Amino acid sequence: MSTSRGVIHTLVELIRKTINRDPLFFVNSGLFVVGLITSLRSAGHVLYNYAENICLSTVHVRAEDPLYNDIIRWMNDHVFRNRNFLSVLAQTTNNSDSDKTLIRSPPLDSDKLISYRQVEDNSILELKPFHGSRFFRFKQTWMLFSHAASSPDSIRPPQLDMNTPLKLQCLSLSLSPMKKFLDEVRAYSRTVSVSSITIYRTTAYSQGIIRWSSVASRPSRDISTVILDKHKKQALLRDINEYLHPHTRQWYANHGIPYRRGYLFSGPPGTGKTSLASAIAGVFGLDIYVLSLLDPTMTESHFTSLFSEVPARCVVLLEDVDAAGLNRDDSDSGQNSTSRSPSKTPNTSVSLSGLLNAIDGVSSHEGRILIMTTNAPQQLDRALIRPGRVDIHVRFELPSQEELRDLFLSLYSDMYQNVDFSLGEQKREMTRMNEMAVHFAGCLPERQFSLAEIQGFLLQYKRQPEGACDNVRSWVEEMEYGEMQEGVAVGRI
Repeated sequence: MSTSRGVIHTLVELIRKTINRDPLFFVNSGLFVVGLITSLRSAGHVLYNYAENICLSTVHVRAEDPLYNDIIRWMNDHVFRNRNFLSVLAQTTNNSDSDKTLIRSPPLDSDKLISYRQVEDNSILELKPFHGSRFFRFKQTWMLFSHAASSPDSIRPPQLDMNTPLKLQCLSLSLSPMKKFLDEVRAYSRTVSVSSITIYRTTAYSQGIIRWSSVASRPSRDISTVILDKHKKQALLRDINEYLHPHTRQWYANHGIPYRRGYLFSGPPGTGKTSLASAIAGVFGLDIYVLSLLDPTMTESHFTSLFSEVPARCVVLLEDVDAAGLNRDDSDSGQNSTSRSPSKTPNTSVSLSGLLNAIDGVSSHEGRILIMTTNAPQQLDRALIRPGRVDIHVRFELPSQEELRDLFLSLYSDMYQNVDFSLGEQKREMTRMNEMAVHFAGCLPERQFSLAEIQGFLLQYKRQPEGACDNVRSWVEEMEYGEMQEGVAVGRI
């Protein structure tokens, strides 16, 4: 011990002689500065808490709310873009339309194989603020943006989640500045996403929590690319357009009718049911919320809660409702229940009554569009497809000759988009393309192959319409031979 004290004393004397000042002065000064900073920080917390209760307007936003992503997008584009931060979130964004990649790639008609490890990486690395507080100015008002990093594992039910990951504050005795800012954020989000739709699906977290999550943002699909009988398509679009009209909601209210609209898309696989739902969302500028009854993590309470959380104007897509097993053979309603065929064993924990309650129960939001898809409409319970739950039934069939021509023309519609043709040359090319479409459709039997199967064949000749016409007959023969062989195999079992 004495040795240690001697060493310390020697060092102190050495420092005193070197700087000609007592080292304890610096130690005491450092302690004073630390104490001052601690006191100021404590006083600052007291003043901040007092101001928060008296003159600060505050808005909390949970991560699962769509407004959260809208605010983050606005802050990234208007506040964070040209600032540096010490704590950031690294996020890789794939830019598949990069011009550099297109320039480095060989021509489409080249037989050269591409090693994409040698092609320049076209992904973009973005560094976004992860957590912390930032002041920014919006229309002469200073606001405080506070963002707390949260882990999905820490997500709790809304009624218990008091620590929201995003908080906005400003010095004001009213919420008017906040409302103006949020209106600006939503308007900016609509402007940015005017040509795209956002797809939401359910995501399961720990502790049995399931929330809506944005999984993709895709360009709006042109309704003309959906191959369906023109009369059916136009009738469906007119009905949805009338339903979404601002005056319609009041008409429903005046007549005491719940403001909801439901559609059933039925038909064989690959006939375009989901594609039409996506195109409808693009035409009317709505987002899609996709639910599946076959989700193994979905309970009845989850399903009802998620259904009640969708916004007022959106498309709710309930896929393959017949696959869930909520079917009942009630074709002969005059028979008693003991003489009916047994129900199919459900593949979901959501009961039929739970599904019906979610669709039009007390907690179900009004204003949304419900689209259910099925391959076997005859197996669905009548209670599920009665008027009021399903208002229009759109039947998809295997394509006719007219629809086969439309598919051909739709796929090759942009063949000569960037070619400088004269008016006469354009007419000749259009005539030639129409003739090829008629020839192509004539080589295919009606109502035999699905649109998905035919489209798969055409994709082999996506820039060669002549090649598609030359090879379509042999493709039909191969398909028919394959179906015959499958039939023989099934017969032998």
